[in-house]
Formats: sequence, C-alpha cells, structure tokens
Amino acid sequence: MIMFNSQFIFIIYSLIYYVRYLQGQQRGTSSMRNHIDKKCNKIPRNKPEALQKLLQAKSEKNALVAWRFDQMKCRKSLAKMVIAHEYPFSCVNHHFFREFLCELQPSFKIPSRTTLKADCMKIYEEEQVNLYEMFGQVSCRFSFTSDLWTNKGRDRGFMAITCHYIDESWVLRKRILTFVPLPSPHTGRHIASAIYDKLCLWNLDKRVFCLVLDNASSNDACISELLYSTPMKDDLPVEGKIFHQRCGCHILNLIVHDGLSTMHKEIDCIRETMKWIKHSQGRIEKFKLACSQINVPYKKPQWDVPTRWNSTYLMLELALELKPAIMRYASLDKKFSKALSDSQWGILKELVKHLKVFYEATLKLSGTKYPTLNLFFSEFCEVYLTIKRMASNEYPFIVNMGTQMHAKFNKYWSMGNSLLAIACVLDPRCKLDVVQYYMEEMCPDECEHFISNIRECMSELYNEYVKAKTEEQGASDLNQPGMSKRHKSDVGASSMTSDRKTGLKDYLKGRKGTTGPKTELEEYLSSDRDDASLDDDFDILSWWKMKEPRFPVLAQLTRDILAVPISTVASESAFSISGRVLSQVRSSLSDESIEALLCAQDWLRVSIAETGKIIPAPLWTIEEEDINEEGQ
Repeated sequence: MIMFNSQFIFIIYSLIYYVRYLQGQQRGTSSMRNHIDKKCNKIPRNKPEALQKLLQAKSEKNALVAWRFDQMKCRKSLAKMVIAHEYPFSCVNHHFFREFLCELQPSFKIPSRTTLKADCMKIYEEEQVNLYEMFGQVSCRFSFTSDLWTNKGRDRGFMAITCHYIDESWVLRKRILTFVPLPSPHTGRHIASAIYDKLCLWNLDKRVFCLVLDNASSNDACISELLYSTPMKDDLPVEGKIFHQRCGCHILNLIVHDGLSTMHKEIDCIRETMKWIKHSQGRIEKFKLACSQINVPYKKPQWDVPTRWNSTYLMLELALELKPAIMRYASLDKKFSKALSDSQWGILKELVKHLKVFYEATLKLSGTKYPTLNLFFSEFCEVYLTIKRMASNEYPFIVNMGTQMHAKFNKYWSMGNSLLAIACVLDPRCKLDVVQYYMEEMCPDECEHFISNIRECMSELYNEYVKAKTEEQGASDLNQPGMSKRHKSDVGASSMTSDRKTGLKDYLKGRKGTTGPKTELEEYLSSDRDDASLDDDFDILSWWKMKEPRFPVLAQLTRDILAVPISTVASESAFSISGRVLSQVRSSLSDESIEALLCAQDWLRVSIAETGKIIPAPLWTIEEEDINEEGQ
C-alpha cells in the first residue's frame, strides 16, 4: 500500500484548486504563484517583515525601549564608526569583521567599500550643513588658528583651519572648518588665499576677530596679504591692529631650544647614561640591584626625543630622582664611564628647576580644554621673570642659557602682548592692577606708557562695539511691523527737531560732569576687583554670563576676546619643533576624502563629548618625523 505524506497531499489539492478555479480565468502559472505567495498559509514564502517592534535594554536609562532593525541607520552608524576611529574603508572586507556583523544582525547587508566611502561623504556633507547653519545663529566674532601638516609620501602638505568662539551660553567652542591641500611652495600668498577662500565659503570673512599663527616668516607675509590684498581689513576690529596673534607654544619652544643649545654636554651625558643602562637585560638587572641596595624605588630608564624638549625635561627630572641609584650603579659596573661629577649634577638640578616653569606654562597653554586668554599674560610674565633671574645665577652655564632665552623672548614679547594684557584686565580678579604689578616688575620705565596704551586700545575696541550695537538696534527698530520710516520721522518731527534734540543731549551730557562712570567700560574698571583668589579654579565665563545684563556691550567684547586661543596646536604636539604628519592610512586617500574624514571626525567627536557620553580622543594620529621609538 502506497503511503502519502501530508506535504504531497497538499500539493495535489493545490493543483486541483488551480485547474478547477483559476485556470479557467487566467492561462499560465501566475495564478498559482500568487496563491502560494499571498494566500497559502502552509508555505509562508517571502513572509513580510513583522511590524511588531522588539524590546531593547538601555542601560544608561535603566529602561526598555522599542526597537526595529533599520538597514540605513545601521549603515550610518557603521560610517560614523569608521570616521571617528580612523578605520580604513576596507574593514568591511575583513573576514572576521563580516562574521561578527552577521552573527550580530543577520539581516544587515554589509555595504561594499565604495558604498561605505559614499556613506562617510554623506555624513560629512550633512554635518557641514548643520555647522554652517549653527554659525549663522550665534552672535559673535570668530578667531581662527591655522597649522600646516605633512602628507607622508607626497610632495605637498595640508592646512588645517580651526575656528574658536564662545556661544550664547558662554561655553568655549572650537570646530575644524577645513583641511585643505596646500601646494608647494608654502608662500604667504598661497596660505592667505587658502584661508580667505575658506572663510568666504563659510560666510565668516566679515566676522573675524583674530588669527593665530606660528612664527614662520611665510605667516607674516600671509597676514600682510590678508590685510592689504583682501577686503578683510574693513571688517576687522580696530582696523586689524590685534588681528595677528602668535602661537604661544611655538614661542616657548623657540625660547627653550635656544637655551638648551648651550647645555649639550651635560644633557648628552645623561642621555648616554640612560642608553647604557637600558642597553641589555643584564645591565637593567644590575641597576635594579643598585636601587634595592640603597632603598630607591626602581624606575625604568628613559631617554629623550631630540625634537620634543619636554622629553628632555622629563629625562633630566628622572635622572635627578635616580641620582643615588645611578651613582651606586657606577660602582657595580666597572665598564660604565658616563658618571657625572657633583658640579654637573648641580648644574642639572638648576636646569630642571628653571625648565619646570616652561614645562608647566606649555602644559597650560596647550591644555585639552583650551583655557581662555585671560590666564596667559601672567604666565608669560612669570616666564620672563624666570629668565631674568637666570642672569644672576651662580652657574655660568645657567647665566649663558638665560642670555640666549632673553634675546628670543624680547624678539616676540612686543608682538601681540596688548591683547594678552586686555584679556587679563577683563578678568575681574585682576583688572589693571595685575597688569601694572607685572609691568613694574619687568620693565618699570615702560609701565606707565604700557598701561596708557592698554586703556586706549580697550576704549577704541569698546567704542566700536557700542557703535555696532547701536546700528544693530536701529536696524531692528526700523524692521518692526506697523512702524514705517516715514511715520517714525513724522513722530520725531512733531515733538522736537533733530538739531534741537542733539543740542539738548550735548547740554545734558555737559551738565552731568564727571560725577560717575559714563560707560560700561569705565564702570567695570572703577569697580572693586572680585574677591576670588588668583589660585582658585575661577570660571570667568560663568562670571561674565552672570554680569551680561549689567554690561551687555562689554560682555559681547569679552566673549570675542576670551575666545582667542593662545596656541595653534594640541597638547600632544606642543613640545615639538618638528611638523605634524598625517598617518599612513590617511595619506593614502584622496585629498577630498582626507578633508571629509578629518573634519567629520572632529565634528562627530565634539558632538559626542558635549553629550557627556565619552571623552574624545586626539583628532589625528600624529607621527613625529624623527621620533626615536626606542627612547620611549
């Protein structure tokens, strides 16, 4: 007896249904296919996606939320991951990465390398539009930094342009605007043209406050080009007198390297000592024995990188800490001939003491939180006073070092110190008193003249902001509905003629005399200083946010001044004299891809950091051209 299973019987009945009821209406097999696809419950073929959402746990909210798989959202998240963490586009071709994605969500169709690149470019374009619109909504001026990068393996570099500003909430912000290729030679004209073109593209060319550059001669030519070959000067505060500021970190680097050039013998001796001990495991074990014999905690010997003076400072600091162990090691290793004399150790101790001032100042100048400009006048003054004290040191080497540093400091001190002093005056704990104190310590003969210039420059700046505020309010009044220009004129004429009103204002102003402050600036300068200590963690932005209703115009000026950065570089390259270098992965991409990835990376990381979810990593992988990895 032949047995038929249920599946076979179902197929037979389906064919009978097809012949009797469907074939008469429509020839062919489409009716059977439609029946199986849409009506047949026994064969759920191509079942549509369930509309019911899944529940997903959100740990940060300690709650369950509805979730449904979305192919496009997943692709966008993948592109953001590639941008933010500098993964190559080819990661989607990696076997175990694909395997991981398939296990995680089998429904996700992994995009190709080309599609992933297109998704990244789309994110860049979307974020660019968002940033452009945001710039149009904030009422402030912008300061800019520009820095050159080397493209590994190519004959041209890139220029990063970053804008800095304080928004309406009094929060210090920074955004990378562009990362443009800059063909050789890097002349002032080429740099100026690239900067001006990009500022116009972002519609920020008429809202510039300050441009911070390093001390290259081409950058001086760039400033001249921007001031005298473009229309920018007409829109700059005080006709561009404070437009150009020099990178403080670069100045300190030049000062320190000039000073260290006189100390090669002692530094080389310490460097060779560190290399000698670390040369073999046997020497390291012998050094550990020396540490244990005199109860000194063992620390791994390190030597410096010549282009990064902070590593030289840290090497010398470590050597002083390990001095007893090094001297003990010299008695255990008869082949060791690099021991320093007591006088040389004394010189190094003095050197480290003075270098510490520069080290801490550079850390503050290049801080990852980008501190406001009011902090740096006193920092540079302390550096100068340190150099001045070196001239009376008991060691001739320190005196010689101070002489070299003093010449370099004087070269750059007069360039841009006015804005640093003004920012210090706008610190309610300092005002003019702190500026006057330091100037009397540094150069008492010039103190009175310097203070007078600062007052004059502040008044000129303030008056320009008052004029701009008045014009803005006038334009706003004219645009009010229901009040035409003619109607306003008629109302004014019916009460008092224009000449009579002007005469009355002048008369009342003269009658007022000098009994009290006449402007916000005068009122601020004449009021008492804030009681907060200069050593406290004082939030100057919160202070001015609170005082904005009392000093609306002066607060607007303060916002623009405090947003000026003192450095063009981040902390990881602040101690180096070598150029910034793009990583190998980034250098292999096209110019358009490099700009899109690096700009989008900055914008995404900033947006994440502002939500408090994660702390952003450094923007780019920095590779020093001549770094000695073995020394690290």
